[in-house]
Amino acid sequence: MSDLGEITPCWTITFRRESKHSPQRLWRAITDPEEVSKWMGYPGRIDLRPGGDYHLDFSKPHEGDEGGELDGVIVRVQDEEALAIVWGRSVLEWAIEPGSNGSRYTFTHHGQEPPAEGDRHTDEGIAAGWHAFLDAFAAHLDGAAPPPKAPAAHGQLEATYRERVAAVLRSE
Repeated sequence: MSDLGEITPCWTITFRRESKHSPQRLWRAITDPEEVSKWMGYPGRIDLRPGGDYHLDFSKPHEGDEGGELDGVIVRVQDEEALAIVWGRSVLEWAIEPGSNGSRYTFTHHGQEPPAEGDRHTDEGIAAGWHAFLDAFAAHLDGAAPPPKAPAAHGQLEATYRERVAAVLRSE
């Protein structure tokens, strides 16, 4: 018998939110590099086509961040409805649809590695980070400054997501 393949589980983190803004407005805020840079707080470069770059430069980190870069490749573009980016072994997806008072959107991070004991970057830290970015996204859409990156608030988010991760692990 030949060597068997290795199977490893992956996690998915999904956020579903509503916005008073139109799908067109949300689309512009996730696909225009200047807008993405404003709500994420880092410079970006976006080549909006399948195979194009979706790059964020975290090399000048904010206090408490480690820095780095998000080098993604766009794999799906459906104007004002869907955007998918492959980032390492993960896929980041945006789905936008009209709502009764604006729009609904879903942001999903597929393929996150299962949490390692005490590694905040593979479990609650990733979820808390995306949560904070989506709060900044909502503020940006409303014309407000993104909420400040307060370590205490981020720590509370991490604690909340740590409980959610533990509940998922207990149910497996």
